[in-house]
Amino acid sequence: MKRLVWLVALAACSKSSESPPAPAASAPAQHHEDRADPAVAAPPLSLAVKIDGTATTWKDDVFDRVPKVQGKASSGETRDTWSLRDLAHTEVGPNARVTAVVGDVRKEIDATAWADATRTPIIHRTKRGALKFRWADKDGQWGDTEVKDVTALELAR
Repeated sequence: MKRLVWLVALAACSKSSESPPAPAASAPAQHHEDRADPAVAAPPLSLAVKIDGTATTWKDDVFDRVPKVQGKASSGETRDTWSLRDLAHTEVGPNARVTAVVGDVRKEIDATAWADATRTPIIHRTKRGALKFRWADKDGQWGDTEVKDVTALELAR
């Protein structure tokens, strides 16, 4: 019996200590909601804009010329919010329209959606200073975010 105990002990001690560690169980990726992030100082605004294929950049001065619309995040906090119609009409002309919003995705806006008086295309700042695109209804209620981290607009006259 002693021999059996020694054999088991010897076998246990001879096991290699260089075996790879067991892989860690990967946690599922969680959806990040920036509304829970602390507010930061808003960086200067800058949007790459193409008007009928001609490139320009809209900076703070453009946004300062266009009146903000009332806008509150789902948490109830006030956000800097602009109507894309107001931006396009003020900066490009009365018949201008945004044809696409570009950010984490590219979202085209067709002429029918643009002309729909029951909805307003808006962009607003997030707590971290980025821009988001969504639609607001006639009562000012925000719809779901359609484009996050907006970096560019495409317009037609």
